This record gives sequence, structure tokens and C-alpha cells, in this order.
Amino acid sequence: MEGRGYNLYPDIILSDCPIAEIQRKDNNLVLIFSNYGFIKKETDNKYYRTEGAQIIVEGYDSEELIAKEKRTHRLSEELYFDSMFDVAFEILLENVNSGKWKLEIVEEFYAVGEAIYICRAREEEGAFWLYIKIRYKNLIYSWNKVRYDWPVN
Repeated sequence: MEGRGYNLYPDIILSDCPIAEIQRKDNNLVLIFSNYGFIKKETDNKYYRTEGAQIIVEGYDSEELIAKEKRTHRLSEELYFDSMFDVAFEILLENVNSGKWKLEIVEEFYAVGEAIYICRAREEEGAFWLYIKIRYKNLIYSWNKVRYDWPVN
């Protein structure tokens, strides 16, 4: 990886960034992004996509990682209801890593030592929302080349 930094939000933005894989390494969680990486602010105060990128969620606790899936069920054109269920951490890992769920971060929110990611998950049957709340010690961002030919407006 070419670049690296700690706790870089808002200089790095994850909106519209697909997660290709999630790995566990010791007390860390590694979010590996697709070849489109994430969005990084450069010295010209503009944002650009990077090539491949990852975030190491340092010091996470799987017991404190909360994941919920929200699905909309349509009964007719005008009548629908939503359901929300807990997603076990192991199921989340398995479904993302196997490719069953294509996961893309839509929004991100941060507090001291805590992040909430609102994701769109796609599968063969359709799409649903996935809310992930995680506590951490640090977020370590790593990225490959910044693509100045991929500006973000």
C-alpha cells in the first residue's frame, strides 16, 4: 500500500465504496475494499478515488459489533412493511466473504471510538439495508495509488 494514516475521516470518505472482504487478524478487523478503493481528499481540497484500499479496525470487540438487516416486504404497490433482524458476526463474515452479499457503504457516522456504517447489501433475491455499529481503538487507513483521473464531485 502506498499511503497510510490513522482516524482520517473526513479526509477519507467511504460513501459509495464496496467492501470486497472482511478478515479477522488477532484483535483487528480488516475491511478490504474493491479495486475502486475509497475516496480521499488531496492537497487541492478535491476528492479522488484510490485504487485498492483497506481499513484495519484496531482493537475491535466482536461481542460489541452489532449488525442488523432491514428488509422491506411489499404486499402490494401501496402496502408494505419493514422487518429488522440481528445478524450474527459469523454470518456477516461468511456472506460477505463468499460473495453472497455485495456490500457497499452508503453513509458513515463516527463518535469517539465508535463507527456506524449504513450499507446497501445486494444478493440474488434483491437488496436490503445493513446497519453495522462497531467499537474500536483506531481506524488505520491504507490505500494504493490515488487516481487523479477518478475525481469525485
